[in-house]
Amino acid sequence: MNRLIIAIIVGTALSFISVALFTMWESLQVILDNFSNDILMIIVMMLASQFSSNMFAVFLASEFKISLLLGPSLLAWLFTGYICGTITREIRNGLISSVLSFVIILLIWILLSIIAGQDLMSMFQGNQLISTVGGIFTSLIGAAGGGALGGFVTSSKEGFY
Repeated sequence: MNRLIIAIIVGTALSFISVALFTMWESLQVILDNFSNDILMIIVMMLASQFSSNMFAVFLASEFKISLLLGPSLLAWLFTGYICGTITREIRNGLISSVLSFVIILLIWILLSIIAGQDLMSMFQGNQLISTVGGIFTSLIGAAGGGALGGFVTSSKEGFY
């Protein structure tokens, strides 16, 4: 139980900077340049970058590019989920901890967006609906896949014999 709680805390903390790790800190620098005087908006934009990869757009596009599929936010959630799964050392607990850290980040993003005065309704209607839901769905797949993989790699193999 202690490993699960530690994995959720580490996964949530790692989620704040994980996209910046996969863009070589370029996304964080752009956010800091544009919103340098509003710390709440910096946090909201860092959290919003977690949901920027859109798996739906990749498969709806006329030509398939693997670089679109493996976006920085998908890789960030795979990495975060893998770390969560490695800490818990079980497939089930790795999956639970990575999905819970995903849900916590999603709720923090929505709550801080409301507090910062960002218009969330425009993201969940019209043309933006597919990109928003696609980004959330892609991030969830990355978190769950990374958590299951990290738990599988570090789990004891007694259950498989």
